Formats: sequence, structure tokens, C-alpha cells
Amino acid sequence: MVGLGCGARSYTRALHYSGEYAVGATGVREILAAYFAKAANLVNTDDAFDFVDYGFMLDDAEQRRRFVIQSLLQVEGLDFAAYRARFGSEAMDDLPELAGFEDRGLAMCDDARLRLTEAGLEMSDVIGPALYSAWVRKLMKSYQLR
Repeated sequence: MVGLGCGARSYTRALHYSGEYAVGATGVREILAAYFAKAANLVNTDDAFDFVDYGFMLDDAEQRRRFVIQSLLQVEGLDFAAYRARFGSEAMDDLPELAGFEDRGLAMCDDARLRLTEAGLEMSDVIGPALYSAWVRKLMKSYQLR
């Protein structure tokens, strides 16, 4: 998944990365100026990762979490067979916290999928971060906003 724009997040199977992020007009202008200066000097596509300011490698556990988060936050939900085919295990076993969403009426589960309910979709901005690992939370705390 490729994110476009200042601070957009991108993913490969094993890498989560982004460019610099700012919320104030001055910070955004500075980031855009630096981006365009780099782009003007880009010689070939091998240099494209020069635009990556932040990121980390996704180990197996983080790849599983990312797959679940990206799937669950879509209307189709988490396809258990697709998860099993990719990781060789069961999503509900790997992330037991998923059962809590069903218990609270935020998701519904059948043999094939875990889908967010209407209430769950309304709270999707909270559900994704609720599945972040302790390691990712630590990385996020260490990030300094401009």
C-alpha cells in the first residue's frame, strides 16, 4: 500500500514507512519545500527511498497485526481463510483481543469472517489503534511532532 502526501503511511509486506509529518502551515510548507528539492535531484527510482523519514521493519507478529487491522477496517472485514493462507494460523488465536470486539457489540463473527458492526464502523478510528502492539505504541510515543 502506497500512501501519497506529507506524512502518508506506506507498507510493503515487511516495512511500514512514511515521510515527515506536520500539522501547522509553516511545518507543512517546510516539508513540501524539502520534498520538492529532493524530487528535483532524484536521478533514478533507486533513490526513491530517500523520501522515507520514518519507518520500521514489520516482524511476523507485526505483519499479522497489520493484516488484521487493514482487513477489519474495511466493510468486508477480516477473511479468516485469507489470514490462514498467508500466516498458517488462526487470526482469533493469534490476536485473542479480537474476541473483545464481538463481546462489546463492535464486531460480528461467523465461520468465514470477522466484520465490524455499524457501531464498530463508527468507532473504527479507535479500533485500529486498539490493536497496535506495545512495541508500536512505544515507537509512536518517541515520535516528535514538528
